[in-house]
Amino acid sequence: MIRHLLFFALTILFTNTTFAQTGTIKGKVLDTRTGEELIGVNVVIEGTKIGASTELDGFFEIKGVPAGKVVLVASYIGYETQKQEVNVAANKITAANIKLKESSIMLEGATITVERVTNTESALVLETKEAKQVVSGISRQQMAKTQDKDAAQAMARVPGVTIVENRFVMIRGVSERYNSVMINNVVAPSTEVDKRTFSFDLISSSALDRMMIYKSGAPELPGDFAGGVIKIYTNNIVEKNFTEINFSTGFRNGTTFQPYFQSQGSGTDFLGFESGNTRGLPDGFPNTTDLKNSNRAAQLRQDAGRSLNNNFVATERMAIPDFSMGLTFGRKYNVGKRELTGLTSINASQSFQSFQRDFFRYFEWEDRSIPVVQRFAFMDDSYQKENKISVMSNWALRLSPNSRIRFSNFFAQVGENETIIRNGEDFLQRPNDKLRNYLMGYRSRSIYTGQFEGIHDVSDKTELRWVVGGSYLGESEPDLRRFRTYRPKNAEETQGYIMQLPPSSNLFETGRYFGSLSEFSVNNGFDYTYQLGESLGNKQQLKAGYYVDYRARDFDSRYFSYLYPGFFSSQVGDSLSRLPLDQIFAPENIKTRDGFVLEEGTRPIDAYRASNFLTAGYVGVNYPMGLWNFSGGVRGEYNLQTMNSRDDFGRIDVSRPTFNILPFINTSYSFDERNLMRISYGRTLNRPEFRELAPFLFYDYKLEAGRVGNPDLQTALIDNLDIRYEFYPRPGETVTFGVFGKYFDRPIENRTIITTEQPQFTFINAAFAFNYGAELEFRKSFEGMGLGRIFDRFGMNLNASYIFSQVDLGEVAVAQQRTRPLQGQSPYIINAGVFYDDDVRKFNAAINYNVFGPRIFSVGDVLFPTIFELQRHSLDATVSKELANGMFLKIGIQDILNYPYRFFQDTDRSETASKNDDPIFTFRRGQLVTVSFKMQLDRK
Repeated sequence: MIRHLLFFALTILFTNTTFAQTGTIKGKVLDTRTGEELIGVNVVIEGTKIGASTELDGFFEIKGVPAGKVVLVASYIGYETQKQEVNVAANKITAANIKLKESSIMLEGATITVERVTNTESALVLETKEAKQVVSGISRQQMAKTQDKDAAQAMARVPGVTIVENRFVMIRGVSERYNSVMINNVVAPSTEVDKRTFSFDLISSSALDRMMIYKSGAPELPGDFAGGVIKIYTNNIVEKNFTEINFSTGFRNGTTFQPYFQSQGSGTDFLGFESGNTRGLPDGFPNTTDLKNSNRAAQLRQDAGRSLNNNFVATERMAIPDFSMGLTFGRKYNVGKRELTGLTSINASQSFQSFQRDFFRYFEWEDRSIPVVQRFAFMDDSYQKENKISVMSNWALRLSPNSRIRFSNFFAQVGENETIIRNGEDFLQRPNDKLRNYLMGYRSRSIYTGQFEGIHDVSDKTELRWVVGGSYLGESEPDLRRFRTYRPKNAEETQGYIMQLPPSSNLFETGRYFGSLSEFSVNNGFDYTYQLGESLGNKQQLKAGYYVDYRARDFDSRYFSYLYPGFFSSQVGDSLSRLPLDQIFAPENIKTRDGFVLEEGTRPIDAYRASNFLTAGYVGVNYPMGLWNFSGGVRGEYNLQTMNSRDDFGRIDVSRPTFNILPFINTSYSFDERNLMRISYGRTLNRPEFRELAPFLFYDYKLEAGRVGNPDLQTALIDNLDIRYEFYPRPGETVTFGVFGKYFDRPIENRTIITTEQPQFTFINAAFAFNYGAELEFRKSFEGMGLGRIFDRFGMNLNASYIFSQVDLGEVAVAQQRTRPLQGQSPYIINAGVFYDDDVRKFNAAINYNVFGPRIFSVGDVLFPTIFELQRHSLDATVSKELANGMFLKIGIQDILNYPYRFFQDTDRSETASKNDDPIFTFRRGQLVTVSFKMQLDRK
């Protein structure tokens, strides 16, 4: 089927590349009186629908213009319509600059305003060029040429960026915990319970205007980063009233129409959350104190155990095709003499994923002369289902030509249902048994972020910006079931598996875990900009401002196990443990005598409260002097971080106030309008996240490992240096090459703790670390290069990074190697894309390629070697066509190569992946074929 779809896509491509005699018109539209570029001017070929609008720098480009004499018609509100005759040469670029004069007839009291275009590739390149920092990004226009369905997949196209676990972003090989994320100029919360990071798969690509990654700092940016500051801008421009609907469906090889296993869900799973009737603790369920203080034969325990849903069977069903649907509409309203615009997008999706994963572990001795012995060998059958609903609603009110207010909102609700059935053998602990272990879980997440933002040009020299925002993060993981069964190898194949019962409550044997997290934040920022003067048309500016942010988190969890006490009848207990999964923990088998007993294992460390109060102020200057531009300043951040928890011995309280002065300097030299050199230095920092401080211990079933926080973590300081050369051959094109280096003082790193026969991970401050590398980015259009009519429609993007890093753990490296690469760092990253764009026939095609080098997935120690994720190649293809006016069809194939995910341990301790290493787990996800349809219902 996939081969047929590829052939179909290529057929569409080549049947559309005919040899029509056409050319291209490029030019700029200027104001006759002031000479300034005009943004949003409509330029069309008279008598046709062929045309374009001018972008940030006033440039326009019209492709597919019939050769010969044509008349350009330029129209703009408040200006006289201008016509200009142009002689278009076939297969060539024809220049045409247009000047517009303000209209002498103006409506009394009318206000003429135009929103600047920011979501095209040309606008992105111009924004990158005009930025004072080292910055990369991706535009909505470029995302439309791929099959990227969310922000994480789109981010993989950005130079120096890799994606971890299909949702977390790493920049320049630095762990995702070192990034700062902002949504519409407000700092976003960490979306994960167990790590500091933002889950970019929460945001649909259809909601995005552009994403910018600032790799060097500035006084006005957050100081808490080392990889980059990622700014996500959601759509907010409404040029005219419109309504769009879209629908897509997807077929994943190896998943769609195949058996899929899932335990009983609730009636609201399709909305991305649990209703509480199936998985949640029932009303009136005893609290931890009462349940733990009761004896094992108490009526309270029997009633509590019987009130829980008997939900231990994963039933088989069929995985239907993935689907998503959305409604987007934009409206303009007149509020008196003011203009109000609103853009709302509602999207819902459902996806399935199933695959088999090999999982191995080995037993090693400190004496390397003793051969490695396989500890266990498992085959995991993994089944995942995700339901997602997202709503974006952005509003803008222009109070006057120089003053506007925006109200931006984004909400996402995500439900993830996961089942893992693990079959295999443990050669050391249970050599005579076959094992079958289970995980059945459901996680729902709610995230909201919103902000009011005002932009006011008080005078020709003064601009004021303010923002007031807030966010909410809620996560619920009700009834995560993890249990183990076995069958003797000498037993008959027809004999069922026996439940492995624990002597006391724990997280991995007949365990039921209930976790919930809620976090809210409020923030306020203010920026003041004053124009000091000009140098060669560039503004000399003084900037000052502040930012205040308060976050508070509340985390609670409880876990229970089913026991069979030793003073009950052993014969009854043995017969009960052999019952089928749908019967074993039925209410009638939970008794005060000769039955299962519910025992709670919750400890004080299984809950924590935390808060963070940040106050920051800055002063900066942008001072161009001829061909030079100097930008920089200083930022001061006072931060108070608190965390309150308990262990078995008493309270654990963290109260850590810090104050840091962070200097920044960004210099650039413009050789001419197309060549630019940048040099940047800045000091940034990295604070521990709440979870990293909390002593809470969590059992990770997928890794067979525990994770625990460290209340003694300290803030890390980072010095950053960037040097970059940028070349802009033509509008929308760029060639950049840069080198960078970072030095970390007390970086926060993972550490392996030797406990029993399974690893446990925590966090430490290493002594120091460093990171340096080089980046190359290339955006090019083949138009006008004399290669022929077909090639004029092609373009390409290429970016590559080479990175080297090393961390020194210092004296705390007891069980680990003292020096090694940073966790998650890839030595190289390559992204490439080839695009075909036929504006006349409204046809587009694209092929995108990505590869990253081997990187550390899990840090090891003397008994558990470091695990590397090996390089992986990814290839995607997309074709799209406008079928009729306002109707679009897109067909894409994601992960054409179906390249395996490979995780190997560093058996020979070479600190790299080699042929002597052993596999830990490997799997393939399968190709995904999608068909998308979009229709514009009205546009006026």
